[in-house]
Amino acid sequence: MVSRSRAKSGTFFLRDSVISDTTTFVSSSTDISSFVNPLEGELLKIKQIWWEWGTDGGGPILGADVGTSKGCSAFASVSTESRSVVGSFTNNDIVSVNTLYAHSDSNTDIDMITNSTSVNPADLEDGFLVATDAIYLNIDQSADAFAANINASVMMECEIVKLSLSDAQAVLVSQTVG
Repeated sequence: MVSRSRAKSGTFFLRDSVISDTTTFVSSSTDISSFVNPLEGELLKIKQIWWEWGTDGGGPILGADVGTSKGCSAFASVSTESRSVVGSFTNNDIVSVNTLYAHSDSNTDIDMITNSTSVNPADLEDGFLVATDAIYLNIDQSADAFAANINASVMMECEIVKLSLSDAQAVLVSQTVG
């Protein structure tokens, strides 16, 4: 994470980035224990997540990264538990899921590139509450992998919220069971 500072109130931003390893699942973790204390009812609320995709060199995805006459996809998620797959929004620990799709023509010109977010805390009534002491950014590519490693980056708008002890524990249990 690029940005980490203890805030008692107001909005702050956390950022993370992870580079794919062609078709191998990759995950990074960030310690957020300084923002979360379920025993005191303090949880991290993620209000919004923005996604950005690029190459492992930091540039935009080009046709050469896709390959000739080929369609590719990559999947990324933010979760509250360590995972061995990206997961879907049906998993209790999933905060957000984003998918990148790209296709190039026979001249390696990109003729289609798009990404979609199937779940985002901004879509929820009051954001996504996090009671765990880490957040994970996960990335995987499909069998039709990109010709190069690609990078998924997130920027998360957050704030610390105070709940009753029983509500905070309920959130913790819901994110770590099932």
